[in-house]
Amino acid sequence: MHLRRAHYLSMPWRNGAGVTLEIARAPAAGSEFLWRLSLATVASSGPFSNYPGYRRSVTLIGGDGFRLDIGDSDRVVLDSIGATAVFAGDVPTGCALIDGPSSDLSLMVREPGRIVSVTRIQCTAAQVTPLPAGALKAFFCLSAQAILTIAGGLMAGIPGPKQFGLALQDTLLLGPQGGAVSIQPSPIEPAELLLLMWSVASP
Repeated sequence: MHLRRAHYLSMPWRNGAGVTLEIARAPAAGSEFLWRLSLATVASSGPFSNYPGYRRSVTLIGGDGFRLDIGDSDRVVLDSIGATAVFAGDVPTGCALIDGPSSDLSLMVREPGRIVSVTRIQCTAAQVTPLPAGALKAFFCLSAQAILTIAGGLMAGIPGPKQFGLALQDTLLLGPQGGAVSIQPSPIEPAELLLLMWSVASP
């Protein structure tokens, strides 16, 4: 599923302190979800919303970043694009901006589901990225353009490969099938993407 930046849904934060652009979630409607992928601008320092029963990841995608005080653990500093923190959703978490507003990509997964990995991919030439079976996957585009070719086995009911052109902050959502994705950068700049993988608890 190719999800375009212009079609993300604007949703208020649970604590009322900001707005999230919801990229995708399952189920698609209702107050509860098995997982949710979203994009947010952090305009001021303050606490994160509380999500008991979830694991969450926060990845810096724009700005100078922020510091997270996650419960009693050490402070985590996200000050480079792709830097990620993974933590429990019910742990009190405070956010302190480093130098002005920043934006982040957030993934929340209901336990006992888990966040498998969040990986930054920088691609100056065509490359093939293998994808394991058993986890849901999302490619989030950090560059102006990237062309992804998906093998047919990754998409149920589609026998041959299919090509997707991702623009800045577009997302390509894939299911649990295994396979490989070919990534082609544009002629004028490298392709930069985040690859997120997560497993889902039974409903």
